[in-house]
Order: sequence, then C-alpha cells, then structure tokens
Amino acid sequence: MSRRPLGLRARLTLTFAMVSALVAVAVAGISFAIVRGDTWRSNIEQASREARVHLEDAAATLPLEPTAPQLRRFLTQVRARSTAEVVATLGDRTLTTAPRFTAAQVPDVVRGPVANGRVVAQRTTAGGEPVIVVGGAVVPTGPELYLFFPQQRTGQDLSRLAAVLAATSGALVVVSAAVGAAAASGLLRPIARTRAAVRSVAAGDLDARLEVEGDDELAELARAFNAMTAALRRNIGELRELEAGQRRFVSDVSHELRTPLTALTTACEVLEANTDGLTDAGRRAARLVVVESRRLAALVEDLMEISRMDAGAAEVTLERVDVTRGIAGALRSRGWDGDVQVRGDDDGVTVLMDARRLDAIIGNLVGNARTYGGPPVVVTVRSSGDDVCVDVTDHGDGIAPHHLQRIFERFYKVDRSRSAGGTGLGLAIARENARLHGGELTVVSQQGDGTTFTLRLPRRAAA
Repeated sequence: MSRRPLGLRARLTLTFAMVSALVAVAVAGISFAIVRGDTWRSNIEQASREARVHLEDAAATLPLEPTAPQLRRFLTQVRARSTAEVVATLGDRTLTTAPRFTAAQVPDVVRGPVANGRVVAQRTTAGGEPVIVVGGAVVPTGPELYLFFPQQRTGQDLSRLAAVLAATSGALVVVSAAVGAAAASGLLRPIARTRAAVRSVAAGDLDARLEVEGDDELAELARAFNAMTAALRRNIGELRELEAGQRRFVSDVSHELRTPLTALTTACEVLEANTDGLTDAGRRAARLVVVESRRLAALVEDLMEISRMDAGAAEVTLERVDVTRGIAGALRSRGWDGDVQVRGDDDGVTVLMDARRLDAIIGNLVGNARTYGGPPVVVTVRSSGDDVCVDVTDHGDGIAPHHLQRIFERFYKVDRSRSAGGTGLGLAIARENARLHGGELTVVSQQGDGTTFTLRLPRRAAA
C-alpha cells in the first residue's frame, strides 16, 4: 500500500485553504468585474449627458459656419464649465483645448457614427491616460466636437479596489487555513483515541472502550467499536472455555487410559516373549498388537505431556547442563551414536535447563531426521551472540514449503499414509519444551538438499 506524503491534518488544512482560495478568487473576481463594469458604464453615461448639453449649447450659440475665433471662444467656455478637454473639427480646421489631445486620437468607432450625425461615447487611452471620448456634430453640416473626459482617478480607484480585494482574499485564505487546522485537530482527536483503542485490542486488551460523545458519526463509530470489542471478548471467552474444556477432556481421557494401557503393554510384552507355540499368522497378529499398543501408549504419554504444558503445569527442573554431553547422552541412550555426527565449535558450553527436556527435544529431532530424512544426520552445537543453538540436519529430500508452514501443528503429518509411526505431537512438544526455557525451535528446508531444525536457547540462562 502506497503511503501518502502528507498526514490527514495537513491534507485537511490544505483542502480548507484551497477551497477558500477558490471561493475568494471567484468572489473577488466577480465583484471587481461588476464594480468595474458599473463604474465605467456610469462614467460613460455621465460623460454622454454632459456632452449632449454642450452640443445643444453649441447648436444654440454658434452660427452654422462659425469662424475659428468663435469656435475657440466656445471651446474655452466649455473647458471652463467642464473637466473635459475638447477637440473641434470643421472641414480641415482642428481646434483643441489641450495639445495632448488631437483629432487623430479619436477612435474610428467614434469618428464614423459622428459623421452620420450620431453622438457616440467610447472608453480608450489617449496621451498615455485613460479617457472617455464622446463625439457629436453640432449640426449635420456644422463642426464636430470630441470631448475627452480624463479617467485617471477612476483607474486609480479601480486599482485600489483590486488591491483591497486581493489582500482580503489572501487574508481569507490564511484564516481559512487556520480554521481548517483547528477543525482538523478537533476531528483527529477522536481518531487518535480510536487508533489507540484499536492498538490496545490488537495487543490483547479486550476491555478497551471508546468514550461516546454526542450523536454524530464519530459517536456512532465509537458505539460500533465498543459493540465489536464486547462481542469479541465474549466470543474469545467462549472459545477459551471450550478450548479449556477440550484440554481437560483430553487430559482426563489420557489419564484414564494410562493405567489400562500400562497393563496392556505389559501383557503384550509377555505375549511377544512367548510366541513359540503360535502359528505364523498368530505371531504376526501378536507382533501387530505389541506395536500398536506401544504406539497407543506413546500417544497417551504425549497427550498427557502436552496437556500439562497447555495447563502451565509442566515440571521444569533447572540444572547446569553441558549441551554437547547432553546430546551425546541422548544419542547413546537410543543407540544412535554410531550413525549420527555431533559437531561443536564451543566445547563445554552449558545452559541452565531441564536435562530431561533437552533429551526429549534431541530424541524427537534426531529420530525424525533418521526416519523421514536422509543420512548423514549431523547435530551441530554453536554459540550465536546471546544464544546457544543446536542444529539437527539431515540430507534427505527436504520438506515442501506448504508442509513447513504447518510442521509444528499438533497431529500434522507430512505424509499421512506413512505407517512408520509417530503420534504427530513430537515436534509440537519439542517446540513447547524450547519455549519453556525461553528459546525457540525453527526449521528450514530446501527440497533436494535436506532439512535443518534449529533449537535456540538463550545464553542468559547459561550457568
């Protein structure tokens, strides 16, 4: 699963900031466009009204073909009453109240309609400053007047408005980010409590609960979590009681079977020693009874042993044990010392453990290697940091990976059709014996190259 570069708090804050920025830009942009359009439209209408007044005054006071002095006097009077500068054309003559405004600066969109007798206004730039040009003819054959209304003040006002809107938008983004951070903190606190509670449950604390506050979605989540942990605790309790009952049953049955099996085994041994008078079929039957009674006795012993481990009643007698000598004794007592190699890179290493359980572990691992693996079987004792490790290696065909995953399960057998014996509990008991001493039992296997079981015992237990 890919990891997000930002945490939830940062993403929420960033989201608030981005949304507020978009809203602020949209509101500011639309507001500025509306104000700007209304302002220019109002100024154009005002300029047009004023220009019409001057054109009507010109029509009333000027002759049809005014002379240049008459026209100049009229322009001077207009300039005295207005903020507009005036450019007048009559034939090839042009008069202006300000040299920076000329007839050449009149836009064509104004000049054409004026020639047709219309009064037209247009916003443009002349002399490097924004202006509104309003043009009209005094009479159809009379002079044409073009009034230039300076709009520099309006441009400055609109620029200030844009700056204020931009600053307000920026401030809104900052405030929104702060609000987003605060909201994220409020939202993340319940999530943090939920995460802590989930971790507690994962660690085995089934009493972990969340405080239910309010009636929103988080409260519903807390109620659902509490219901889940309560159900989980109830179900696990039931499973534990069931498991304990099963273990008690197995322990009781094993205990009850032990006495008659002991008698049966003894009787079978007597039968095995007195088969001379039996036929071949009788001897085979007697041999089968002896073998199976021994397997059944071994199974009962294993069941009783693992039941004691499950109940925490396994007896452990700690003593100083020389690991290499303990292994040699386990092999010698079983008659395997002739075909099993023992190697050690640290002679005389001792650990504090139960010698009987070391004997049981080695007996199980080497017995499996001799029975199901391939020769040579090698037992290696080595020191590894704070641990003492014992490797039991065979050179057989190895174990398939899907069997390795379950090799330590109770009653699991790699080859269930195999009749060579074994109760299916040996490796499980061996691993529990290792754990009783704070150690571990692991296995690695490569098909075609054999299998190695490694018993690790902590060196801190060394005497």
